[in-house]
Amino acid sequence: MRTTVITGGTDGIGRALAAHLLRRGETVVVVGRSKAKFEALVEEVGGDAHFVAADLRLVRENRRVVAELRHRFPVVDALVLAAAYVHFDRQETEEGFEHTFALYYLSRHLLAAGLLPALAAAPRPVVVDTTVPGAATDAIRWDDLQLADGFRWKAANQQSRRLGELSGLRLATRPDAGGLRYVLVNPGFVRTSHQGAVGRAYRVFVTVLAKAIGTPPKRAITPIVALLDEPPAEPLSICKGGKRFPVSASDRDRADAERLHEVTERLLAGTR
Repeated sequence: MRTTVITGGTDGIGRALAAHLLRRGETVVVVGRSKAKFEALVEEVGGDAHFVAADLRLVRENRRVVAELRHRFPVVDALVLAAAYVHFDRQETEEGFEHTFALYYLSRHLLAAGLLPALAAAPRPVVVDTTVPGAATDAIRWDDLQLADGFRWKAANQQSRRLGELSGLRLATRPDAGGLRYVLVNPGFVRTSHQGAVGRAYRVFVTVLAKAIGTPPKRAITPIVALLDEPPAEPLSICKGGKRFPVSASDRDRADAERLHEVTERLLAGTR
């Protein structure tokens, strides 16, 4: 049966997807921080479930996760990148990276690139990334990737989304990708716990709004399940509202993807 790795698999969309796949008899590996939440998931649905504890904000933790998963699971059919935690103010990890950059870009990049050999060994490998596509092409502050000067959460969010698109583009078109399909998914407004360091008033507002108009996670995973079952024909694509759209990369996109790769390698070299 298929093996799927899910980050953020103990809450919201990730949890609903993990439960769905486990009920179908598939192997699911959840990467996250709360073993208690994972155990509650297993108690509820059972199945062939595995847990890898990690703080995905940290480069060293992502590297450890990759090493452990490649040792335990030489073939990974699907990787679902759904980990999320919001900081509206600027926070740095202990490794010196801005939180949004670390969790929403570096972690996803490290996991997808690091697990590429295991993914390429699968017959129809797919990466589903819930980093919402559609950021402006000029959203990246190349001279200040950590947004040390004049941090705004919206700018950090836009930048991480654009970085994710470029990372996915380069990964999916690598010669050793083995037919990998990389899909950027916009799940819409989902009725989840909205994890993050946010104020009480904001959390109450979002919770009430989510109950009123948010999509339940069990319904929000429908297009993701379809992507896992029938990956797109194109190496890189977008899924929004259940509809799929191929991504046509421009010369600028490809140049920016290479630039990002070079910059990222230099940044990561300082963490070894």
